[in-house]
Amino acid sequence: MKIKLTREEAQQMLKMFQSPHFTNTRNYITVCRVDEEWIKEILPPPLEMAEPLVTFALSKGDQFSGLVCGVQCKYKDIVGDWGLGYVMDTDLAVIFGREGLAEPKKLGITKVEDDGQKYIGTVSRFGKELLRIEADIKGPGPEGLGSGPMDNLHFKYAIKADGTGLEPVHLIDSHFENIASDPVIMENCTVKLTDTPFDIYGEIPVREVVACFAATMDMKGSARYLTEVDADEFLPYAFFKHDDYRLTMSVD
Repeated sequence: MKIKLTREEAQQMLKMFQSPHFTNTRNYITVCRVDEEWIKEILPPPLEMAEPLVTFALSKGDQFSGLVCGVQCKYKDIVGDWGLGYVMDTDLAVIFGREGLAEPKKLGITKVEDDGQKYIGTVSRFGKELLRIEADIKGPGPEGLGSGPMDNLHFKYAIKADGTGLEPVHLIDSHFENIASDPVIMENCTVKLTDTPFDIYGEIPVREVVACFAATMDMKGSARYLTEVDADEFLPYAFFKHDDYRLTMSVD
């Protein structure tokens, strides 16, 4: 890597953000029904509630392994997931997602165990297990399970350098066209979430698991700006993707 790229090299780098392509990623997807009132309380406008569902997608792939967790919502005619918490196993994956798509990515440890009969997925940070999912693998799923369009909604913004507020806030749509293969259905799925000072997973009020399956994904992405959001109104939602600096720093 060079400090200064040629203009042609810089344009090549931009193409990585314009049309990211992730291949041979095994996704283990767990969809949970959650409390409706909780969604209404935490969902930032202009997003609105769709179905009271939260999805946990643990992945193991050639380019990265990690967790994607989002709550279903809608903006106008777009139904997608607002990203609540993403955990990646490399800083490359964290930086790419946070810089380009404003994804709420943090560095952590994700593990997937699959022996053909039992699935165990875990997520840990700072030595504490945040998420544990266990399920029995029932057998092959219907062809195409997991294929189709997917929209993830994120708020892209920066904190002002002098700490007085936020730079302009934009709602964006991170869109993927997914092709899935080798799906399997899972049953007897359990989800355990742990509350910690630095992560939000223990706050999610899971009521029941409504779906659990796995598939190998080929994912082609793109993104677009949807609207600008009032920065002052968004401020209470701005720090969920950070760690709580109040626990690690002091202010004079």
